[in-house]
Amino acid sequence: MMPMKILIADDDHSMRFILKVQLESWGYQVISCKNGTEAMEHLRAEDPPRIAILDWMMQGYTGIEIAQELKDRIPLIYVILFTSKTAENDLVEAIEMGAHCFQTKPVSPGVLKSHIEVARRLIDAEDRLKDQERQVRIQCYSAIANLAETRHNQTGTHMRRISIYSRLLAEKLGMSSQRCSDIELFSSFHDIGKIGMSDTILLSPDIYSKYEKEIMKSHTLIGYDILSNVSTLKTAALIARHHHERWDGTGYPDNLSGEEIPVEARIVALADIYDALRSEREYKNPWTHEEVRNFIEEKSEKIFDPKLVRIFLEYEETFDEIFTGNQLERV
Repeated sequence: MMPMKILIADDDHSMRFILKVQLESWGYQVISCKNGTEAMEHLRAEDPPRIAILDWMMQGYTGIEIAQELKDRIPLIYVILFTSKTAENDLVEAIEMGAHCFQTKPVSPGVLKSHIEVARRLIDAEDRLKDQERQVRIQCYSAIANLAETRHNQTGTHMRRISIYSRLLAEKLGMSSQRCSDIELFSSFHDIGKIGMSDTILLSPDIYSKYEKEIMKSHTLIGYDILSNVSTLKTAALIARHHHERWDGTGYPDNLSGEEIPVEARIVALADIYDALRSEREYKNPWTHEEVRNFIEEKSEKIFDPKLVRIFLEYEETFDEIFTGNQLERV
């Protein structure tokens, strides 16, 4: 397990050095910042430190200004504020503005260590609760997604294959392990909006009329509305909304083009189309792998992201093996 990251921000070089040595001796990974502006860059990052030790007064953002910005942030960043202020009203202000605790200078290592232990317990408890909530939500939305797919005469195997294709593409694109896992998990939510389609349209064996096509397209917006209000499902919401966008801008619902389209949606678009074309449907015969391969190569820079097409062509045999069931496990 990686050590927890702690950020130090103080314009006193000697203070930063002493704190860094002390914290590293306790097993923490330390990010040392010479001013508030530099600290804010790290705290706004995708994977920020979860504990921030900030001097009240420093250049750029002050410690209290940073604490105020982080006050309602999810996940929690625990703020320990260093100050020479001792007036009661100043310290009450610090807590009200978003600091979790404060320590007067000079710094006592024992007191600082106790503050960090409290921070760790609070962070661990919040993370456990968030993870439990996330798992419950994912189970609920997975049930809805499964129902939507079942109504459309598709199977869980179809959804599982799309998850595996999507993870493969994400990994070969060089994404982080966490983003690959999110894409693998949330790719199966891409058509969750079909739960809002009437059986008359969803189960029709006939070619859709222009009106029916427009109704069917709305499943992307319905899916987005279902998922977008849940902070832990933002990636799923983007996939649901944008997996029918096209690289050349002719897709829907927002006519996005190129890299305007979220990369997660570009990945799922290719995975979904590959599997849909390979699969038998009431309205079509299954395509061979070679036919789908040629189609995807031809539609590079039209429907598909050319980087993803290159990855697909390099690993096309793996796609075929996944579809035929010879590699229906995580790649």
